[in-house]
Amino acid sequence: MQYEEFVLPVSGLQVQWRADDEHFRIRSPAYRGGGPRIASDHLPWRPWSGRNDMAVGTAGPIAGQPAAMWWAVWGEYTGDDVLVTLEDLSHPAVIIFHKLWMAEWRGKEQKAIVVAAGRQAEVHFTPPVGRQVDGIRNWRNVETPSGFHDIPRLRAR
Repeated sequence: MQYEEFVLPVSGLQVQWRADDEHFRIRSPAYRGGGPRIASDHLPWRPWSGRNDMAVGTAGPIAGQPAAMWWAVWGEYTGDDVLVTLEDLSHPAVIIFHKLWMAEWRGKEQKAIVVAAGRQAEVHFTPPVGRQVDGIRNWRNVETPSGFHDIPRLRAR
């Protein structure tokens, strides 16, 4: 089946969409020896559920800058506005690609609050796992899902 791909500019995440059956996959760039290489084609495709009930966070090192990190959140897009707010109150741009939304930034780890359709998710990150093999650091990105919940309302007295 044919698919379309969008590569996020900071992280290098490869977002792939198959319109024929509404399946997607998000492939993390693999790093070996300081440079990116394409992640496995064996990563399974996920069906688009049509629900915006989860935001997923992931992170990794920036290619060629091993001390610098990228952070990204993504989820299924159902047509509602999506707003991402970081702990420092900045708002990374939200990108819509077919039926997925995503946002990314570089810098220090920060919790992300995602608001969509009057609900919110708090995304905490698990840093990537690196292991040394033959003097080369290999990174494995870890996805951290967070469910959406109703936004607490202040009660009037």
